[in-house]
Amino acid sequence: MNKEALARILKDHKYKILFIGIGIIFFLYMFVDIMEIDAAQYALISMEMSITKSFLHVYQLGLDYLDKPPLLFWLSSLSFMILGVSNFAYKLPAILVAILGIYSTYRFAKLWYSRQTAVFAALILATSQAMFLMVNDIRTDVILLGFTMFAFWQLSEYLEKRKWLNLILSAVGIGGAMLAKGPLGIMIPALAFGSEFILKRQWKNILKYQWLVLLVIVAIILLPMCYGLYTQFDMHPEKVVYGLKGPSGIDFYFWTQSFGRITGQNYWKNSAGYFYFFHTILWDFQPWIFLFIPALLLKLGKIIYQKFKGSSSEEYITLAGFVLPFIAFSFSRYKLPHYLYVLFPFASIITADFIVRVKDHWKQILGKVQFGIIHFFWLLIIVGLLFVFPPKNFLLPLGLLLLYIIFIFAFRKIKEPGEKIIIPTVIAAVAFNLLLAVNFYPNLLKYQAGSQAGHYVVENNIPVSKIVQLDNPSFSFDFYSRDIAPPDTTLNNLKKGDWLFVDETELARVKAHQLKFEVVKEFPSFRVTGLNKTFLYRKTRNQSLKKRYIIKLQ
Repeated sequence: MNKEALARILKDHKYKILFIGIGIIFFLYMFVDIMEIDAAQYALISMEMSITKSFLHVYQLGLDYLDKPPLLFWLSSLSFMILGVSNFAYKLPAILVAILGIYSTYRFAKLWYSRQTAVFAALILATSQAMFLMVNDIRTDVILLGFTMFAFWQLSEYLEKRKWLNLILSAVGIGGAMLAKGPLGIMIPALAFGSEFILKRQWKNILKYQWLVLLVIVAIILLPMCYGLYTQFDMHPEKVVYGLKGPSGIDFYFWTQSFGRITGQNYWKNSAGYFYFFHTILWDFQPWIFLFIPALLLKLGKIIYQKFKGSSSEEYITLAGFVLPFIAFSFSRYKLPHYLYVLFPFASIITADFIVRVKDHWKQILGKVQFGIIHFFWLLIIVGLLFVFPPKNFLLPLGLLLLYIIFIFAFRKIKEPGEKIIIPTVIAAVAFNLLLAVNFYPNLLKYQAGSQAGHYVVENNIPVSKIVQLDNPSFSFDFYSRDIAPPDTTLNNLKKGDWLFVDETELARVKAHQLKFEVVKEFPSFRVTGLNKTFLYRKTRNQSLKKRYIIKLQ
């Protein structure tokens, strides 16, 4: 193949090649162990559901579970039943929904903007650090994002073509989003499209009777979950769940879990301030955040200048879809970074529109600035290779060096100003997450004692029925040891021949009860979602480690 033919292939298929590269990273993440706390908990619940076949009543280690809606558990338990219990099987359904979200972002953007803007938006979303985090650390947010964007795409198709099929599919998307994370699944579309109609003075679109049909379809989709919640909780006021006497499952789902975080009725609270998400988005929307900020400010400034009277030639769905929920989330009394991830498709479209629309002169300046900023990721790669988890062979550094050469080559050779911003940034994001997927996370999770102990139990044929956890149970231990027994907090039921998985404090309890035991295996332990510089630097890592043990009573 001559140089001209190769250059033509790269030019004609550049976007496909980029998406294939992103897909490879997604695939690699599917084999990384599941992290504590949330993802390991959800995997454990899904495994238990696949064993008990209790799909309408959700349990965790045999105890009533009242927190997240069941769609993630349904999908993952079905995957376990078909493929067997594994990292791959747990992550597969959610990653497929993530891909649906990326594709829906492309199709939604293509309806309102140019094809180039739509492709750019999909690439930006797919390579945001939040998306890579979501496909590795699977939680309900990735399913919320996927079905929400599917609903946005189908609603836009319906408003343009007036076809009932699109309305029905949008209801499926909203229903799926609500089954993933509650009323947010309908509130975000209502805020976004409602704002679009108000700004454009499209009063007829607000009063369409078809929205009642949509709500009926959504209600039908939610019916199995509601029936399960009612029969598991509302019919049993004698139950005590998480310290709550006789909680209503229906009320918890439709109000307490979401709106209760703002009103204070939800018992989950933390000390995060109103500007919490202003800080977390600076990392979560890397490597695009410094393009998104001016894009958002310009879009906000324009609508304010227009005195909130929308132009028929523009869409305001993405602006309202990002800004209004962002404000609402900021008033929540319990905040975590991943709550914001569902808004990133809108941020991606706003950023892509900005890159396409800005004049070529400014694109060239932005391209150079972005090229400089993105070297931060390459610096992190070097630091990771040298000071965090040095690789055991030359293959990974060689691959990353090759990607850096491609990164430099792309920036120098690409002529189109928008692509000069997008393509090198995508390459850098892929390279950084290649390091994370094949080196950083696999090595990091060697210090997640729960999963390591679970693997040890299976590999050494330790009888699961005789394994006990005490006050500080590990979801990852239960998942990887395939154990769904609740913890024993009393020590009264233990007997000779039992095995325990304990931390240092629990080991002291065992000693205080004068139980004889043998330490079978010791595991270094660190809370892998709470990284700090002491742990990250390989020479000081041991200072941050605790220990967990598998012991056998004598």
